[in-house]
Amino acid sequence: MSLKSKGHWNVPKEIKNNDILGYILNSRNIEDSKSFLHPLLENIPDSRNLFDSKWAAELIIESVNKGKKIVIHGDFDSDGICATSLLWDFLYRELSDFLSKRVDVIPYIPNRIEQGYGLTEDSLEDVLELGGELLISVDCGVRDEKLIKKYQKKNLSVIITDHHQPPENISPKLSYPLVHQMFPTHEYPFPQICGTAVVFLLIQEIRRQVGMDYKITPDSKGLDLVALATVTDLMPLIDVNRIFVSFGLKQIASGSREGLRQLCLRAGINFKDINSYHLGYLIGPRINAAGRIGSPMDAVKLLVSNNEKTCNEISAELDDLNFQRQKLTQEIKQQAEDQIPEKKFKILFILGQDWHEGVIGLVAGKLLEEFHVPVIVATQNGSLVKGSARSIQGFNITEALSKFDKYLERFGGHELAAGFTAKLDSIDEFVREFVKYAEEEITDKMLLSKLNVDLVLESDKVNKKLIDDLSLLEPFGYGNPRPTICLRNLVVYRKTVMGKEENHLKLIVKGSGIDLLTLILFGAGEDKDEIEKDSIIDVVGYPDLNIWNGNESVQFNVKEWRFSEG
Repeated sequence: MSLKSKGHWNVPKEIKNNDILGYILNSRNIEDSKSFLHPLLENIPDSRNLFDSKWAAELIIESVNKGKKIVIHGDFDSDGICATSLLWDFLYRELSDFLSKRVDVIPYIPNRIEQGYGLTEDSLEDVLELGGELLISVDCGVRDEKLIKKYQKKNLSVIITDHHQPPENISPKLSYPLVHQMFPTHEYPFPQICGTAVVFLLIQEIRRQVGMDYKITPDSKGLDLVALATVTDLMPLIDVNRIFVSFGLKQIASGSREGLRQLCLRAGINFKDINSYHLGYLIGPRINAAGRIGSPMDAVKLLVSNNEKTCNEISAELDDLNFQRQKLTQEIKQQAEDQIPEKKFKILFILGQDWHEGVIGLVAGKLLEEFHVPVIVATQNGSLVKGSARSIQGFNITEALSKFDKYLERFGGHELAAGFTAKLDSIDEFVREFVKYAEEEITDKMLLSKLNVDLVLESDKVNKKLIDDLSLLEPFGYGNPRPTICLRNLVVYRKTVMGKEENHLKLIVKGSGIDLLTLILFGAGEDKDEIEKDSIIDVVGYPDLNIWNGNESVQFNVKEWRFSEG
């Protein structure tokens, strides 16, 4: 792997004053810097701004009072697992205790391979077999109006809570509550929230109606799960999401949820030092592994259990599943790469045979990172083809799929990620028409690999104070990336190759000022022969603290490098 730049750097002018924080906030069009830097729970819009939350809460309370069996129908990704866990825990424990009444509620998540995503006839038949009288969907169901009407006729009451893009042809007035931040006309002030956040807000409305304390405080149960789901579902970490994640991380750091505490320990994280990176790259993948190649209900049990032994055992199982998932992803990626054409392309459509459906989305994501074009990875299993898509900014993959829905059995997703199911006999025509459309719509500008640089600094500005200042912008993630800094004209003083496989580099460089600076290039094994002593390079990355044996030193982690132009 190489970190040598292959694209364009969008580099701003060098900053002329010392207000680095103000400069970044201004460049990111953040007008209310006080609210951004100091998020407050009171700034989360009231739950009654969420469409149909009042109706849904009334129906849930009525069902509880009548002793009806409630089935929570979740989804098998991290957001769906967190939402399922949050709602079950509230209904079965908190609401039950408050009302001094047993709440008959069970969580249910369909099998990814056998039943597929969201509400299906198969999954709703399962709900009926479980004795379900009220179905509450979480993180799914917004596109299933026709199916829901069919099962309403079978005396199944339905509440849909979802956050995915509603279909254009959805009825303006539905026969069931649809708790959704974008329906019908974006009543909720911030539309880009995850399914778990929707459930969290619905719970506040239930609390309000039964007389429980509904004001959101740092101790409000579930902020930790909202944070995890927000990060793993790639919701932008601004506005409401920034508040949820900031306080959710503090809740995780308190160790109050045994399952997350055990999973942190298993992943080698001190839960007291948890950050958004850990959620996205260490905790989230282990939760998702259960839904991808294991049983998502195991992850639900982990998140709702208070038993240390149970949580320890399940976290060990998820850790093992995650390792298997990584191995399987790499194997399928290698097979997928064999289908990549040598000629230039604007979109990749790769079809495999009997690939594991749980990892094709991960493979699509890795190929997207490598080629910077929209990628669809699909697998044929019997008479059906199931696909997972990842896209680039400017090409809304879910909207694109909607234009060819006549070829699809079902589909859904977001702007940058989607999934679909198609019959085998229609796949060739679908691929032909879809690729033709994509080739026409995707511009060369969209395909240009761009690295946006926040700051250009002299190397002597890379110090502990800079790290402390930038930390005020946390939590980092999608929509609020870690600030990237460009350092220019660095002279390589010493080079050290690191790692058992010699795939990392440590460079000691001389820039401005007196002191030398340490650069760390993870995964840059291919660059070890190209960068030599006295090479003059520009780098883009971010400063970090290296802590070893109690000693702290400042280093600079490099994302990309190039030879200086002089």
